[in-house]
Amino acid sequence: MIWFFDKDGEQLRYEISRDQSAGRYRVIITHPDGSESIEEVDRPAELIERSVAQMNDLRGDGWHSVKVEEVRG
Repeated sequence: MIWFFDKDGEQLRYEISRDQSAGRYRVIITHPDGSESIEEVDRPAELIERSVAQMNDLRGDGWHSVKVEEVRG
């Protein structure tokens, strides 16, 4: 799953994926400067808890969700 966030004309990408070989979930946040924050968790419940907290933090910092149509132009 991929979400895009916008703040003051900058874009941030929020991605959740699953590493099938390790059985872990990965949250990758790609910041406007291209740097990435990566967090891995083992359990689906932990993934949901972390994702909700991280997305709430992003929104609290002024980022807002962008519809895919807006990203494509």
